[in-house]
Amino acid sequence: LNIEFFFSDIYKEMKKNLLFAFTFLFFLPAIYSKNINFQVVQNNPGFDTVFGVSNLFEQALSDFFFESGHIVSNSPVFIKEDSKSDSAELKRALADTLLGGMDVLVRLEIKYDEKTANSAGALLPNSVKSVSWQNYNPKTGKIISDGSIFPEKIDASNNNEAELYKFASSVAAKVSSTLKSLK
Repeated sequence: LNIEFFFSDIYKEMKKNLLFAFTFLFFLPAIYSKNINFQVVQNNPGFDTVFGVSNLFEQALSDFFFESGHIVSNSPVFIKEDSKSDSAELKRALADTLLGGMDVLVRLEIKYDEKTANSAGALLPNSVKSVSWQNYNPKTGKIISDGSIFPEKIDASNNNEAELYKFASSVAAKVSSTLKSLK
């Protein structure tokens, strides 16, 4: 009878430890995740529609951050016309980020090549001239980190949607690496 009592205590202790371990593993990602709001800025003077490339970058960022365990939100793609409208949109996006309780605003600007970016629906990497990003603290409005990248040379064999998504995902990884230092 004493042996049964002894084993029931061990069983209860194991059950308690197992419950603790599962709880710890469940909440572990929350310790390392960030609340990220991002906005894609389309810099292509003369166009007033959102390009498919901008939408694809938005999707790639969302996918990457979500799959990395972050809590993700986004502001609509902004079409940059001039610095005055850009400044006003940045203030609005920062206010939205702060109101949403997010840790950081990632602003990704895509500059288009004016010669090749002539179709809003085309998903071709050769239309992207450069991509830059700034990570803002929504409480202060200050840039915490930033970076930029230029696409590799594109030829006819890799000027397609799959290659564009691959490039957009690599940009998301670089953006993510600049966020790792944030606490």
